[in-house]
Amino acid sequence: MSEPDNSTVIHRRAYYIFVISSVLFGLGQFHRLSGAVTIPAIAADLEFAVDSLGFIAAALFFTSAILQVPNGMLLDRFGPRRLVPLYVGAAVGGCLVLAYATTYEAVVLGRVLLGAGFSITMMSAYVLFARWFPADRFATIASWLMAASGVGSILASYPLSFFIDLFGWRPAYLIVAIFTLVAIVVGIWVVRDFPPAYKVHKDQPASIKDSIKGYMGVLKYPRFFYMLAMGFVAFGPATTILGMWGGPYLENVYGLSGVERGEILFLMVIAVPFGALFFGPLDRRFKSRKAIIMVAVFAEIIVFAILGLIPNLPLWSVCNLFVIIAFLQQHYVVLAAQCRASFPDHMVGRANSTLNLTSIMGVAFMQSLFGWGLLYSPIEGYRISFVGIALLLSLALILYIGFREGTPKKS
Repeated sequence: MSEPDNSTVIHRRAYYIFVISSVLFGLGQFHRLSGAVTIPAIAADLEFAVDSLGFIAAALFFTSAILQVPNGMLLDRFGPRRLVPLYVGAAVGGCLVLAYATTYEAVVLGRVLLGAGFSITMMSAYVLFARWFPADRFATIASWLMAASGVGSILASYPLSFFIDLFGWRPAYLIVAIFTLVAIVVGIWVVRDFPPAYKVHKDQPASIKDSIKGYMGVLKYPRFFYMLAMGFVAFGPATTILGMWGGPYLENVYGLSGVERGEILFLMVIAVPFGALFFGPLDRRFKSRKAIIMVAVFAEIIVFAILGLIPNLPLWSVCNLFVIIAFLQQHYVVLAAQCRASFPDHMVGRANSTLNLTSIMGVAFMQSLFGWGLLYSPIEGYRISFVGIALLLSLALILYIGFREGTPKKS
């Protein structure tokens, strides 16, 4: 079995690793985006107050954000093969806790375990891709990951809503727990941290102390702060709508039923793989990743400004704008490629986990932003929050102008 090189031929083992990475990341996407369907159903069944739902939704993202820095160090030190089964095993526990939850505290605990368990799946995939695939194909492979994992996003919308209407939310979590456990077993059999004959970098951390020291090199990278500013708003806009507030917004403002809300969210998740496959190849067709990202974010600003500033939008226009948001958010694959290209292989885990940390923090902040807006006004709070996201995107875009593209960082 030969080591992958710059050839376009994908090694069989690399292909298997890509598939299992996509399945695990797709399961994580399912839980990140299913909140708009599951949380209202859980709240109605267990009689939770509406203003308590924001914390339930954000608990998953805050937990995932907190773990990003240690995840990056652990991945660079121990590798995905040993870590992923432990982490995702915690997510199986989270599914079981939610399946049998009867209290608010149990629901929060279940969401925390899900956030912890799936906090590592994207970064582990990126670390493996950096080692098993040529560097110039990273954005393309990452876009395929997003597209393939879109199955999890799709299942989190209309199909999940339909299933819950028929059987309830508890069986849904039990089924997902079983499927996740099977994926863990397959992953242990398939995943290898390095391809044969791979030359481990001399600065590959041999201890946690080395990993911590290596983080200083990541944080000292010139203008990395400007990339992190863009990372803060990379996932939040669409994930906030899909993962929690899109459902309540469509119910409270437009009076849609659970299945009707699920149908619109389903259209959003359908746009996710198309967006990923659209942005991925652009990375190789245009010289400037920065230009691709800036155009996509500017378009997002316009969409959120329309949602926030124009009252009484017809439902069809809201549907179209939601789909556009989901499509545009996939520019993250280009941002991740920009980050990956800036660091050597042995620092990819720490660099991308730092970027992912800011992205998840942005999701949690925007989830909370809607809760704050609704405390101010149960109806107008949605429009206030849309404007708030447009302002955050604008600030990030201004800061990102300071990022200067260049040749990959050498070590």
